[in-house]
Amino acid sequence: MKVLVLFAFVVLGCSLAAARNVTKCELRQQLMVAFSSLPKSVTVNGLTEDAFLAKVVCHAEQLSGFNTSAVTDLSRGTGKESQEDSTKSGSSESKEKDKKKSKGKGKSSESNEDDVGVTLYGLFQLPDDLVCSSTNSASLNLCDISCNKLTDDDISDDINCVVKVINELVTKNFMAKNSKELWEVVKKLVGGNCNNLDQYFSGC
Repeated sequence: MKVLVLFAFVVLGCSLAAARNVTKCELRQQLMVAFSSLPKSVTVNGLTEDAFLAKVVCHAEQLSGFNTSAVTDLSRGTGKESQEDSTKSGSSESKEKDKKKSKGKGKSSESNEDDVGVTLYGLFQLPDDLVCSSTNSASLNLCDISCNKLTDDDISDDINCVVKVINELVTKNFMAKNSKELWEVVKKLVGGNCNNLDQYFSGC
């Protein structure tokens, strides 16, 4: 009995260690360091470097809630779900997922047709068909990483991937391979309804 209790504790501890919520200030600090490697001319839609940083952090807050394990399966239209939740698939739940999958083929007005079959991973909700490898779809794997690495508690690989995407687009512009897809990712990184950006980090 003691062995079973100990085993359950170890398994629970491992699953809890695999994901966490980061803070706004922690993410800001790490992004500031990472973004210092980008060309000084980086501006998106006329944003200053500070406003760009605030937009990216605000985007993470709105789309993932700063949850490192956030996963959004756009092909099923299921919204955000953690990897732990997605592994719990009883027979009735599987049938429900199949129904949602078939409904997902008819895109809603908010969805982009290019996103059919795409799954978004991690803090920044990065697409598996472009930046990482998964079993869900073929990918360019621009960041040379498994998508599972974008859903653990180590956010350095998420940040490195974001920097790589931005750098690829900024340095190569529309000569970059798949520049359209890169631009879509960058637009989403600074999208959302983020207001009062000059006050966004006031608590940090």
